[in-house]
Amino acid sequence: MTAVALQMEPGPTLVDDRVIQALAAPPMYHQSAEFAEVMDETCELLRRIYGTAGEVVVLPASGRGAVESALASADHVGRTLVVPTNGTFGRMMAAIGRSLGMRVVELKHDSGQPLAVSDIKAELDRHDRPVLGVVHNETSTGMVNDLAEYADLVHRRDGLLLVDAVSSLGGTAIDFDDLGIDLCASAAQKSVGAPPGLAFVAVSERALGEIEGRSRPPLGYYLDLLRWWDQWVPLEKRGRLKSGYRRLPWTMPTNLVVALRRALELTAEEGIEQRWDRHRRSGTGLRAAMAALGMRPVAPPGAESDTVGAFRLTGVDAPTLRRGLAQRHRVHIAGGMDGDAATVIRIAHMAESARPGPLLHTIAAIAHELNDLGVRVATDPTQEFLKAWCAE
Repeated sequence: MTAVALQMEPGPTLVDDRVIQALAAPPMYHQSAEFAEVMDETCELLRRIYGTAGEVVVLPASGRGAVESALASADHVGRTLVVPTNGTFGRMMAAIGRSLGMRVVELKHDSGQPLAVSDIKAELDRHDRPVLGVVHNETSTGMVNDLAEYADLVHRRDGLLLVDAVSSLGGTAIDFDDLGIDLCASAAQKSVGAPPGLAFVAVSERALGEIEGRSRPPLGYYLDLLRWWDQWVPLEKRGRLKSGYRRLPWTMPTNLVVALRRALELTAEEGIEQRWDRHRRSGTGLRAAMAALGMRPVAPPGAESDTVGAFRLTGVDAPTLRRGLAQRHRVHIAGGMDGDAATVIRIAHMAESARPGPLLHTIAAIAHELNDLGVRVATDPTQEFLKAWCAE
């Protein structure tokens, strides 16, 4: 029998067997009362991990679709999208804004370098009603960007704060309401721990007011967030229900929603703070193990992600290492993005991969491959992982 591959790429990530089992239920009619109950329960569980009392829109899309939906739905006419970029997904957000015809100012930083808050403030002060787009967890570099100061900076210019939390939601603390975020995009297949195919956008009252009062129709129809309020949100929760009754604006992939609900139920059972702690300890342990193997994070100290590790190699070709892991150990990790494909490896520690079992398996396989490539390691990296894990 062929061994099952261990998928340690940063999404789609490992999924709990109980979530996979939920996929096997017969499909529901997406406009049925039974599925409406499932959908409402799912949205309530999403509100908890976002840290919001407001509305969370569920989209049959990817995380990229959620970012595009947020930008396309807001009143974009005459507005500038300011995107500080220090990795691939920040640059992608800027590209999405350009594709929608927005004026985009990209504040370029080197990959893996902290965002310069003073530069962001100076740029926002040049614009009226800007949209500030920030990637919370830059998956390409394994780096987290602090969100604490940005809401005040953009709100005093009567603007909106858009956050890409695609790879952080569920594995890293996000308090949507307390941070003053206006639009926060994420997806099912990363730290939330569900299969791919669904995305979400949390929407603040400020953002909803701008979406409702936009001066022109949105760019496109399918991803228009306002349709959620027009057709689905109950009247007592500020819905509009133009047809007179609740009706989902999209044909939802009902099995994926059922699986997502199960993943969110498991998060609630674990406890969100305990889940964040598990991801943090996994990241600390992985970095200790990689240090024993002679690798250092791309992210600077103190800014390392709790959900994905990106490590720079010296003297070893990343594609060769990855190929050996896949062929001889059935362990799959990701390479670096853009110009880092030959020198960087990326390993997920999100959802079910943020546990000692899969991480120790991965670390041992990497050590074996490095030994075959002539790299001698004096310290056992699995022991370094366990020491760091237990010390946290």
